[in-house]
Amino acid sequence: MKTVKSILLAITVVLFVFAASAETSVSTKTEGDKTEVYYFHNTRRCPTCMAIEKETKKVLREQPYADAKENGELVFKSYNAEDSANKKLVKKMGVTGSALIIVKGDKTIDLTSKGFMYALKQPEKLQEAIREALND
Repeated sequence: MKTVKSILLAITVVLFVFAASAETSVSTKTEGDKTEVYYFHNTRRCPTCMAIEKETKKVLREQPYADAKENGELVFKSYNAEDSANKKLVKKMGVTGSALIIVKGDKTIDLTSKGFMYALKQPEKLQEAIREALND
């Protein structure tokens, strides 16, 4: 039974990775010059999903991002994609489950694939991808 659950979890993760477009730009407006970092997750979270959020938060505690968060120029928001209260935002952002998305003005950067590739085994690569997206 454990093997079946493990296989189903692995298949789910793979589907999320393929469903997410790797670093695509989509037109999505935000207020003013604010940068928004969205992390969407499901109710049941795998170790990789939790690591993506952890590594993202780690980067956002660094300078200059910590100052930008404090003055409201940078916002981090974590949402349960399965929660009906978030249904409208989930649809607007086009996510189906776990997703790491950075919105800067009219540019949207999807780091979901990199999150799943690197969060557990090579977190420094995910951190660097987040920094690059924030500094772009």
